[in-house]
Amino acid sequence: MAAGRGELIPGNDTPWFRRAFVRWTRGLVGRRFHAVRLAAGSDAALARAASNDGPVLLVANHQSWWDPLVGLLVHDRWFGDRPVASPIDRTQLENFRFFRRLGMFGVDPDDATGLRAFARHVDGLFARAPRTVLMVTPQGKFVDVRAAVEVRPGAAMVAARHPRLRVVAMSIEYAFWVDQRPEVFLRAECVEAPAADAGSANAWQDAIARAMNANAAALAEGVMSREAGRFTTVTGGGAARIHPAYDAFLRVTGRRTSIDTSHRVAGGGGA
Repeated sequence: MAAGRGELIPGNDTPWFRRAFVRWTRGLVGRRFHAVRLAAGSDAALARAASNDGPVLLVANHQSWWDPLVGLLVHDRWFGDRPVASPIDRTQLENFRFFRRLGMFGVDPDDATGLRAFARHVDGLFARAPRTVLMVTPQGKFVDVRAAVEVRPGAAMVAARHPRLRVVAMSIEYAFWVDQRPEVFLRAECVEAPAADAGSANAWQDAIARAMNANAAALAEGVMSREAGRFTTVTGGGAARIHPAYDAFLRVTGRRTSIDTSHRVAGGGGA
């Protein structure tokens, strides 16, 4: 029987299914993107969160269909031994029921009672599996990466209710550098508990919003620099290619098959 409007649809993280789905996702991302790059310092932040004995809350911006798939890759690399959970619009979960096996649970973002149901559900998840990673996109909808991050209160309520929680802000960008395919850029930093009134959901909401906006700005600056040395390449990142057939022609004629701009001088004053 279908759940009534506003009723939460539970998920059930199934490790074997998740691992298989992540393998498929890794292949898909490898075909569609030239590289996945992680900003300097992010690995330490994610490792710090992974060392936490309690649950982890990963809050990320939401601009693309790819975001939850990228989130699963992040989970697999740094938190793969932990259960995962993530809220999703319940109408989407009804259409794609297999998402429930990835720990996704359905909520009605427009229902006034949904926030309390969300908080109670997360309480239960953390009680059953205290090392759960909860991945949330607190903007609640697709938002252009250039817009300021405004967060809904759900993530903050969870942080306020669970003092052993470690909160991590994750920024995601998709941009083109030199290859015909785009690249995924990530940056992560831990969000420290508010110094004043630390138990307040409002204080947590402000802290999360500030961290997400600062993190997004830092990532944007790194992406605009086009300096690969400011990132660790997680996957891909080989020489940029043009087209397989034309690459073969270039090899036969003894010419480069990769796109290389390393000879260019930054800020050059030529034509």
